[in-house]
Amino acid sequence: MRSWLALSATGLLLSGCVLVEWIGGPAPASKPALDADLVQRGAALFADRRLSGDGTRSCASCHPGGGEDRKVYLDGESVEPGTPGGLRTPSLRGLWQTAPYLWDGSATTLRAATDRMLALEMRGGSLSGRDADALESYLLSLAPFDRGRIQPDGAPVEPVNLTARKGFAVFAEAGCADCHPAPAFARARTSDVGTGGRFSVPTLRGVATRGPWGHDGRFADLESAVRAVAAGSGVELGSDQMSQLLAYLALL
Repeated sequence: MRSWLALSATGLLLSGCVLVEWIGGPAPASKPALDADLVQRGAALFADRRLSGDGTRSCASCHPGGGEDRKVYLDGESVEPGTPGGLRTPSLRGLWQTAPYLWDGSATTLRAATDRMLALEMRGGSLSGRDADALESYLLSLAPFDRGRIQPDGAPVEPVNLTARKGFAVFAEAGCADCHPAPAFARARTSDVGTGGRFSVPTLRGVATRGPWGHDGRFADLESAVRAVAAGSGVELGSDQMSQLLAYLALL
């Protein structure tokens, strides 16, 4: 199943990015109330291969545990990172904070995104009624990635080493928070940061462990992604600043 929802931290968007579209408002302050029975039913559907039109894949095939398989897909098939037109599987954690969905930000609701992905990436799959409600409820129940090292305003939780503390200052001074404000570290925008098009701003939660990076997985390491997007955004970072920023991102 190709990239479902454009919310993983697969492309680091720094200050100076060219804002090409405003899609929606800020992330909600709290998780929506959910029906526990629907969540449980949705969890079973998420792992059920019968959801796909040919019975070969489930949602969990590409999103184990609600996360991601770290692969890049083109037309529903796995391809090498950096393949033109390929899109990296994003994490589904914290979906309630990261609307709109899909890499182009065209699905303004989670239902629209799941309907499209079931039909296309799940090869003719579909859900309706209570089952559709259940899958959506389960997806909305997935907690955001959280190491417990970041306060709601984005500041590091003490104790923290000096390098990461300085990295928090670099994050603010470089304007990273313009596109990646805490606590979701995402914003409802599409932006062009010089990586081949305009894409939804992804969350940076868990970014340090979510390679390969970039919407198409073109960057083999996080530093390469940061340097490329910073250059494309007109942001200059010295070697010390880069080390500090990477140390801070490792806390997210």
